[in-house]
Amino acid sequence: MPQHIRNLSSPPTSFEELKRAIACRDVTFPLRVENVAKRVLAKPELIAFASTTAIASDCGVSVNAVKRFVAHIGFHEVAEARTIFRNELRRRCLCC
Repeated sequence: MPQHIRNLSSPPTSFEELKRAIACRDVTFPLRVENVAKRVLAKPELIAFASTTAIASDCGVSVNAVKRFVAHIGFHEVAEARTIFRNELRRRCLCC
């Protein structure tokens, strides 16, 4: 049975909100895009600082799969999504 794909209607305002949306199945992904989601949740520095090409290479997917991930979570461009990932890294540094 095919998986029903769901996008977020508006972008998350934080990394935690994104994780919660994924955990609650408010957003679901096709397989390649899911690979991106898993990787960037484990390594937020990828989207925070790497180029789209580098993100795709690290995830073993095409650049279009990275762009589709960003669209699924409600952003128009990778650059827009960087903010929540950078803020998460700042939060982690302040907690240390």
